[in-house]
Amino acid sequence: MNDPSVAPLVAEISRLRKELDRANESIDDKIDKLEDAGIGAVGLAQKLEDARGHITSLEDEIARLRRTEERRSKRLERMRCKRCQMRIDAHHILQEDDR
Repeated sequence: MNDPSVAPLVAEISRLRKELDRANESIDDKIDKLEDAGIGAVGLAQKLEDARGHITSLEDEIARLRRTEERRSKRLERMRCKRCQMRIDAHHILQEDDR
């Protein structure tokens, strides 16, 4: 094995192994970064889904409050004086209270 033509081949194999090791380390680092990004994306997706649920809940609450306001408004329109049964403009009274 003291053949002089073998030494350059052994040196090239050693160089290629080192290059392969560096490439594998680089790939491992990139895979780790992708996994970290994937975990972050999953967290963001969960937060987005939670926010969507919260928005839906708030929209439902707004709709409920609007219906309540409409019912109150209709009651105000039908309001009458207990003594004379004359209609009263209660909207005007509420608008003054809002100021």
